[in-house]
Amino acid sequence: MFEKIKSGILLFLIFLSIFLTYKLWFGQPPLEEETVPHYEDIYFTVPPLPSRIILPSKIIYCDDKQGIHFFPRGCKGFEQLCNKGLSIIKEKADLQNAKRISISDLDGLITTFSSRLVYHFDPSIPMDFILEPPVFEEMPLEEAVFLWDEESLYVVFQGEENLLLPLGGVDNLKKALLPDFNKPHRLLPPLLELDLSPREGNEGAPDNEGTPDIEEEAGGQGNFIVNEGEGIIQNEGHLSWKIEIKGDIYVPEEDILAAEVSLKEEEIDHEQFVRAFFIDLSLARRIEERDGAIYYTDGEKGLRIYASGLVEFAFPRLERNLSGISYSLALQKAAESLSLYGGWPPGIYLDRVDNLGRGYSLLWGPVSAGLAFKGEQTGCEMEIDEQGVSYYRRNIYSIEEDVSERKPFRSYEEALWRVLSLEKERFREKNPVLLLLEPVYYLPPSGGVVKKAIPAWAVRFEGMEVKYLHWNTLEPL
Repeated sequence: MFEKIKSGILLFLIFLSIFLTYKLWFGQPPLEEETVPHYEDIYFTVPPLPSRIILPSKIIYCDDKQGIHFFPRGCKGFEQLCNKGLSIIKEKADLQNAKRISISDLDGLITTFSSRLVYHFDPSIPMDFILEPPVFEEMPLEEAVFLWDEESLYVVFQGEENLLLPLGGVDNLKKALLPDFNKPHRLLPPLLELDLSPREGNEGAPDNEGTPDIEEEAGGQGNFIVNEGEGIIQNEGHLSWKIEIKGDIYVPEEDILAAEVSLKEEEIDHEQFVRAFFIDLSLARRIEERDGAIYYTDGEKGLRIYASGLVEFAFPRLERNLSGISYSLALQKAAESLSLYGGWPPGIYLDRVDNLGRGYSLLWGPVSAGLAFKGEQTGCEMEIDEQGVSYYRRNIYSIEEDVSERKPFRSYEEALWRVLSLEKERFREKNPVLLLLEPVYYLPPSGGVVKKAIPAWAVRFEGMEVKYLHWNTLEPL
């Protein structure tokens, strides 16, 4: 009897061992097949609609009688004008009647209209982002040009292809599109001669107070003479240049008043910000560095928050990803990521997009009163691919108050002449080619912390870096 009991226990243990072994090998799914826990993203701000990811870099109204009126991002009336144009395209664009036209036909068509309103996109925007329903997949749009006559309103889409679309009757639509005429500008010609010659009298001479070196380099007091066209002034013994203008560059007809301004750092909930990058904070180490920065890492990715407000994130493993991503998908994922990692601050615009092959690099920059903020590590930069964000840097400031007297910008002629005189050896044998000329806010670093922004002319000629000149003294910054 005892032997039977032992045999029964032994058989039970054998079957239990077989059962448990089976459960160990086949009863549980492999770890990689387990259901991944779902985490809900908590956005700082709601991700924008596709049509709001890229707004026009500038809007230009041209009329044979009323001249040119220029609206850069962030200026008064820009948002309202932008919303009007994009809403009309969405509501009225008749895609079934769209007509493809060549460049030569387009140039001829535009000249037949006395007025036009140009929405210039830089970076370009996928046409799907502003049309409903979307039908032009991955077709980038560089300009939307509104044209009208007495009866009809049209829009021309310019990009890889040129499309002419009717928008219906002109009566109410034209009134909705017409801007306030308070931004008079003019377009620089393809060729511009700039000369500083001895002046016979003081009448018409620019005020060079504060920049005596301009007169000294020119051999005495002088007056700017600007020739627009083919003609060349021969004036030996004085610095003069024949400047080629590349692209459309607009200069203001009226004074631009500006002052140095103090800045305040962006206020972000750091705990929520860190959790956006590290879902499980128990897996991330927190390190306080000597310079006051706080560093978080889980061994693969790292986030550094500086005392100045600058934040940097890097995920090197994603940088080795070789798969590509479409332009429109990269824009949408980047917009969602910016909303997740700190949100969209007021007055920020997508300023630059670069194709890296495996993904895209994007830079957002703040703008105030039509002047973009420029300087090292200013704005928000991101690298994104199909796997996600591999690099993120954010350093956003906003204007607090004026800290100097408001004064007008020195003339664009003086700014151009100043840069060319500083680089005269570079352009001794060749004509300078102007690529950029615009008023901006320049943010000079001060011990790693930006405390103020200085109005400045941003000037760039082909073959050189952008130079920033103090708006009142024209000293290089």
